[in-house]
Amino acid sequence: MKIKILTLWALLLCLNSFAQKVSQNTNYQFYIDLTKVQNDKLEVSLITPKISKDEVIYNFPKIVPGTYANYDFGRYISDFKAFDDKGKALVVDKLDVNSYKIKGAKKLFKIAYLVDDTWDSPEVKGEYIFEPAGTDIEENKLFAINTHGFFGYFDNLKKTTFDLTFTKPNGFYGASSLSTTKSDDKQDVFSVSNYNDLVDAPIMYTKPDTTILKVGGSDILISVYSPNKKASSAEIAENVKTLLEAQKEYLGGTLPIKKYAFLIVLSDNLKNGSYGALEHSYSSFYYLPESTSDELSQTVKDVCAHEFFHIVTPLSIHSKEIGDFDFNKPKMSKHLWLYEGLTEYAAGHMQAKYDLIDLPTYISMLRGKIISMYERYQDDLPFTVMSADVLDKYKEQYQNVYEKGALIGLCLDIKLRQLSDGKYGTQNLMRDLSKYYGKDKSFDDEELFDKIVEVSKMPEIRQFFTNYVEGKQPLPLEETFNSVGISFKKTNKKFEKSLGFSIYNLGINPETKGIFIIDDEGIDSFGAKLGFKAGDELVSLNGKPLDLANFRATRLDFNTNSKETDDITYVILRKDGDKKVEKTLTAKLFIPEVTEKNLLLPVQNPSEAQIKLRKAWLSPEEK
Repeated sequence: MKIKILTLWALLLCLNSFAQKVSQNTNYQFYIDLTKVQNDKLEVSLITPKISKDEVIYNFPKIVPGTYANYDFGRYISDFKAFDDKGKALVVDKLDVNSYKIKGAKKLFKIAYLVDDTWDSPEVKGEYIFEPAGTDIEENKLFAINTHGFFGYFDNLKKTTFDLTFTKPNGFYGASSLSTTKSDDKQDVFSVSNYNDLVDAPIMYTKPDTTILKVGGSDILISVYSPNKKASSAEIAENVKTLLEAQKEYLGGTLPIKKYAFLIVLSDNLKNGSYGALEHSYSSFYYLPESTSDELSQTVKDVCAHEFFHIVTPLSIHSKEIGDFDFNKPKMSKHLWLYEGLTEYAAGHMQAKYDLIDLPTYISMLRGKIISMYERYQDDLPFTVMSADVLDKYKEQYQNVYEKGALIGLCLDIKLRQLSDGKYGTQNLMRDLSKYYGKDKSFDDEELFDKIVEVSKMPEIRQFFTNYVEGKQPLPLEETFNSVGISFKKTNKKFEKSLGFSIYNLGINPETKGIFIIDDEGIDSFGAKLGFKAGDELVSLNGKPLDLANFRATRLDFNTNSKETDDITYVILRKDGDKKVEKTLTAKLFIPEVTEKNLLLPVQNPSEAQIKLRKAWLSPEEK
């Protein structure tokens, strides 16, 4: 009996010694068991770093980089508790939706809480969270671990190491830009040096469908979750390989990274009708409609091209607001034209420059951005002002970063090439800024324009920013396009076949993935003759499908082959009470006079100067 008592005391002493050793560790030590889903929630436990104060505040992010919206991830946290090393509960006060104050924090050893997912928690009220920025918990299927949705931080303790241990279901793989420090069939351990780097690295756990490409000295991981196996990582890798090779050339022949991860979820249930991606320094997370790789081809290329270019900015070019991001009291940079606008411009320009798309397609892309800029957004709002107040006052103007922001990039690129006899453009500018700043050096918002003058050695370009980015002047589109031999007409009258509705006034039904007419403004005179109404969901045109996968092909066939004497027949779904009924709409094809807006057309007989500048703009650099 005495021996047993001594053994028990020895065991207790050992356990207490271990607990004391762990509690004094300066690292965050997080644990999640993915095999133990509780009512669509996961428990997160944290062995905390040693706290030297009597009280400490633990925070979940209000906002994360790249989202430009107040998401309040603390909404999805419940049953938050704190304990000392003997398992005794400490007093916790919830200060607000994202913050918890822990009293007696010098004794703090462990925190535990439950996390609900953002993709499938309609009971949690508040701002809709764009899926690529959110989280998903599907037991034995998929775990979308956007780390900011699971892990928080203590005040003034963001710059210490975060260790993550995941217990995973049998056969699951954690795809990420992070490399494991330890991994076996049951567990993965990741380690990152600070909270900013943690939030910068999503992880996708599922049964593996992965492909690795070697591009520009980098390993490019492509991981795909397709619930109905409509597309594979190998097919998507083949689709984007040429794109990535072109991007490598666009960036100067090498990539500024060793590893990059494309984490792609193909959803068969687009609940909110939206899809897209969120960028990170070394990875990007995608939420797209499930389709075959052929059907997704151009969508994947367009989205991947944009997100991948974020390896330049904000990875190597960023302001102090991004470099030392405040997750709960954010201050926005004035330079969204750089982060998102110039990135969006590069994504399209690169495809045109390396012959992934032809000139008419590229011009059509630019025209779409011009139309959106003029018709949907406040064009006399200085872009720097919009950027600084994008979370609140100008929240509704944010999407203009992909329209006017990209057009700012276009005008800047061509202006730089004019001033340098075609030898220097935004590609060169981004490389030079990357060399000057780099990953660990942030710029002051107020210095950037002057720094661009310095690195480009073109003092004349400062006026461009004064007029068109800081100022209210409309972009010099006519002058810019004319300089490369493309005419720009604000309006032009012509006779044109009509579908009956504007393609710029269409939406996607999140339940059926069908395309519908948003409102009456999108219905033209031919549409009125057919009998279209707002909300009509398109099924077919002359027997050919008008769903998301086939809309483009059906529209092209209609424009190419239909004649004025033809009968045009649509099948639509129209709401009738609580259900939708199928209806057939028929009329003789009507070709009305239409007013085209913002028309772009190559000049018939361009001058030598126009040809030279267009070549500098759209031809690959000679090596």
